[in-house]
Amino acid sequence: MRPIPIQNLLDSTELSRFGETFSGEEARRLLDFARGSVVAEGGFGYLDPVGNVDRSHPRELYIQCRMIQVFGLAHLAGISEAMELVDLGINALFEVFLDSQNSGFYNSVDYFGKPVDANKLAYGHAFVLLAASTAKACSHPRADELLYIVDEVIEKYFWDSKFNMLNNAWNADFSVCEPYRGVNANMHGVESFIAAYAVTKQSKYRERAFSITKKVVDNFARNNNWMLPEHFDSTWNADMEFNNEKPADPFFPFGVTIGHLFEWSRLAIQVGVQNSDSPTTNSWILPDAINLYDLAKEAGWSADGTDGFIYTMDWDRLPIVRSRMAWVVSEAIMAAYSLWITTNEPKYLEDFNNWWEYAANNMLDYKNGSWFHELNPQQQVIDETWPGKPDIYHMFNSCLLTMYPFTASFVDSIKQSS
Repeated sequence: MRPIPIQNLLDSTELSRFGETFSGEEARRLLDFARGSVVAEGGFGYLDPVGNVDRSHPRELYIQCRMIQVFGLAHLAGISEAMELVDLGINALFEVFLDSQNSGFYNSVDYFGKPVDANKLAYGHAFVLLAASTAKACSHPRADELLYIVDEVIEKYFWDSKFNMLNNAWNADFSVCEPYRGVNANMHGVESFIAAYAVTKQSKYRERAFSITKKVVDNFARNNNWMLPEHFDSTWNADMEFNNEKPADPFFPFGVTIGHLFEWSRLAIQVGVQNSDSPTTNSWILPDAINLYDLAKEAGWSADGTDGFIYTMDWDRLPIVRSRMAWVVSEAIMAAYSLWITTNEPKYLEDFNNWWEYAANNMLDYKNGSWFHELNPQQQVIDETWPGKPDIYHMFNSCLLTMYPFTASFVDSIKQSS
């Protein structure tokens, strides 16, 4: 990666051994692993523990888009060969995942090009918008076309102006919208809207990121003692028992998801940065972000007596799924850094160092690459929720966050430093 022309806050002050040099080296290591996801049929596959494509999993829409974002950010950071991988991913979205008959993008496709899941999910389309925004920042020739297509689908089918939130899912031909509404899809909607505003300056993206965050953080979470409900019905009434029979679901777990408390904490701060011209309107953001972070740290870390963050807890703050997920500690790292850079309070830097220390000692796979995606409370590798090492998105972003100026989006951060 090119030299970082900013303060080098952590390296120059020696406040952390997990500063810009460490982050750059780890980012390179993650990218080396992720390059193994390329498949001859187009796009990217789900990676197994040693970095080979696991063909028992279909090609997933969200993985294509996460890889485009990762390789696009790598390109912006000065890794020239990464643009070829951005191109590979963009072509796969057009040629493999785009439903030319009904519009929208299939959720998953097999290696013969047949849709495995033809339903249209807000979660996946949010990642398409993120991928398109990253591609636009990279000046990809088809980025504007992709932005236009996914924006039209989101506008027509997913954005619900009555509630200022995203619907969750439709069937293949957009004739039936499922009644379930979810916070996870809206969270990644916020992430994608922030990035889309950064590259297009269309005000609707900034407004939507703000309105979703305001409702989720300053309404749903605040009104439930920061224990954020994730699952709702079609009129946004919380279903507190949703999936209680399947608590370890990778996308719709029962109860409170610790990693999402951290993720919303960081995203709220980034929404505040993007709306810094309205400080009065933003007065709730930092206190709310701190409350989410504090709960996640207090209830999530070592909740059962051993190091690491649990995956979920119930409404009495008791651990449910005790697995330690790589994505959760990555989000904890990013939330701690975001709060430190915003408040300058040493306790957040101490947390940042502690969370990285834990990851370095337990999560990073120095033999086969990337990070172990799931550990048990004894720090042993398991695959109950996340088999293999499907992608590097959360971990790679946690590296980039410290390497560039802190802004509302990763694309803005890197471009500002070039």
